[in-house]
Amino acid sequence: MKLPNVKKPCKDCPFCKDSLKGWLGEGRMTEILAADSFVCHKKTDLQCAGHMLINGDHNGFVRLANKLGIELQLTGKELVFESTAACIEHHAN
Repeated sequence: MKLPNVKKPCKDCPFCKDSLKGWLGEGRMTEILAADSFVCHKKTDLQCAGHMLINGDHNGFVRLANKLGIELQLTGKELVFESTAACIEHHAN
């Protein structure tokens, strides 16, 4: 069984270290990171790989996959910020 998710952050993923600095602002990024899950802004029928990678088990989709024993096959962990705080700071400036 497969779940509807992106496997790797896209080139414009807001959770990636090379995203546009100050793009979403501190408030919006804080809100997005606090959400239980997040849909990819490009492939709106799929869950965002970046949100799952940065939030890990704090993401509801990741928890669901773990409970069902489904491997999400996520790659690109090195592309996303190491912490939510670093991501928020990047978007705040």
